[in-house]
Amino acid sequence: MKFGKIAQYLVLTAICASLAVVYLAGTGAQADRNTQTHESLHSKLNRASVEILINGRMTGSGAFVSPDGLVLTACHVLKNSKGKQIEVISPTVGRMTARQIAIDPGHDLALLQVSGKKQQYPYLNVAPDTPAALSKVLLPCGPIWRHGLILSGSIARTKPSYCWQSSLKCYTRCIYIDGASPVGSSGGCWTDSHGRIISVQSGYLNNADKAWVGIAFACPTDAIHKLIARKTDRELATLGATVDELWTQSQGFIARLPKGAQGIVTPRIQKGGPSEQAGLTSETLIMEIDGKPVAYLEDLLDIVQSKKPGDEVTLKVIEPIGKPARLVKVRLGKVN
Repeated sequence: MKFGKIAQYLVLTAICASLAVVYLAGTGAQADRNTQTHESLHSKLNRASVEILINGRMTGSGAFVSPDGLVLTACHVLKNSKGKQIEVISPTVGRMTARQIAIDPGHDLALLQVSGKKQQYPYLNVAPDTPAALSKVLLPCGPIWRHGLILSGSIARTKPSYCWQSSLKCYTRCIYIDGASPVGSSGGCWTDSHGRIISVQSGYLNNADKAWVGIAFACPTDAIHKLIARKTDRELATLGATVDELWTQSQGFIARLPKGAQGIVTPRIQKGGPSEQAGLTSETLIMEIDGKPVAYLEDLLDIVQSKKPGDEVTLKVIEPIGKPARLVKVRLGKVN
């Protein structure tokens, strides 16, 4: 009886050992496959990525988006490039001159066409849409003027909002990404785990001390599809003022407004711009635009940026000086 139990024990031990060997072999094979997948993706992203030079100086990053040499980058990377030489450096096809095809300042996007040899360029496809929140994303770029780095992050918010792009002096429609975005990464193309472009790096959030806080803003995917299909410049309408949500202002300012008032403040008015011409001041509160109440930036800017320069909007505004609300017509200007 004891011998039988020992035999059973030995058989069970052998079976467990065999299963362990099979499991370890499987996990090892899976690890090898993961390594190969990561190396393949890394190579794919690096091959299609480029660095942008203006008059020989690197100003940002980008990527090929077509086999015939279309390059996607950020609009502000090309700021002040008029009359200057634009070049791209590719790790696979070398250094080539390029020309600007189209820009969209409202999404901080630009398209270039390289002037190199007629050949098939390594390129990345554009994803159908922005990935879901918390999805992992990758950014091949040249941060702090290093070459061939791939940074990582995750989608922090998919619903587009707006951020002030100081280089372009306008608001850009953007999504938020929890990830690194240092100098030199501008224009780099964020991709999903399949290597498909989902966004283009534009800027980053900072605190009151102007310190980077680890959140990047970049364009939504739909804007990339539209620019590639259109291949023409987008004219962007503007109020000629910076705008802030009311609850970001000082308690003293809020207390001077009628109780319960909500809207968008215009703290900085462009000299000679549309808002100044319409009589708005640094203390104006915009309560409605074209009859629609506004409380968030996107409430106001979605409507402004859906218009064309020269179009007119009607604002319901009030100032904290005891006067009643009034309607003001503003003829929108153009972002240059």
